[in-house]
Amino acid sequence: VMFPPETSITFELGAVFNKQKRYADAEAAFLRLLALDPENAAALNYLGYMLAERGKRLDESVGYLKRALQLEPDNGSFLDSLGWAYYKSGKLDLAADNLKRAAEQLTNNSVIQDHYGDVLLKLGRYDEAIAVWMRALSGDGDSIDRGAIDKKIRSTRQKLPKR
Repeated sequence: VMFPPETSITFELGAVFNKQKRYADAEAAFLRLLALDPENAAALNYLGYMLAERGKRLDESVGYLKRALQLEPDNGSFLDSLGWAYYKSGKLDLAADNLKRAAEQLTNNSVIQDHYGDVLLKLGRYDEAIAVWMRALSGDGDSIDRGAIDKKIRSTRQKLPKR
């Protein structure tokens, strides 16, 4: 399938604006791209995740992410994004389902393991959370704060029953 060439440039522009924390500009770029190419799963995912990460307009975020997953049902990154949006919405069971699928699929992705650990912690599944955070630390290490994860592991160990 050939896409109009301007979509890839618009996508990159959106990503750059997001990294610069120019969120309104980033959102405008992704919406422009989706107006040209409504089936662009990567753009739907990016926009949905960007909103979820900031805890903004979470219902809208979930909508974009569900559309992305209709296009690519087994995409682990999209499952992670949807799980994270549900986590931010306080829908922990839905978050856990999606994040578990993402974490099992992308075992080496440190960010996804970290997200899954966070939801397991909230669900009181401390042993599992620690194991998943350990996987996060031994994964690709991309975009994670190792110190913060170490701290989560230490504080969660305090919650375990004394053996």
